[in-house]
Amino acid sequence: MDARAHYEAEVTALGTEAARMLAAGTSEEQVARWIVAQRNALKQRFRALTPAEDLARLEAWTLGRYGNALGPSVEQLRSAGKSWRQIIDGAARPGLYRGRP
Repeated sequence: MDARAHYEAEVTALGTEAARMLAAGTSEEQVARWIVAQRNALKQRFRALTPAEDLARLEAWTLGRYGNALGPSVEQLRSAGKSWRQIIDGAARPGLYRGRP
């Protein structure tokens, strides 16, 4: 399994854990904040394995889109009108690799 496949599997596992937390009664806000932090930690871990040239392109794209190299913060997502559940769902979805670094 390549690094991207590992990353996607770990993101999916975050979604499973978020669902467990919600079922156990943890608030949507707490779960949203937790999953965004966990997803950002995953990004950092996998970016440490990314070749420097690819990483530079990835971070430049992300910085241009979200204003920081890791992606949107919980506060940015809320300001954009996202609900706690939408934030959870988005952070649990690995996204499609569209030829971006």
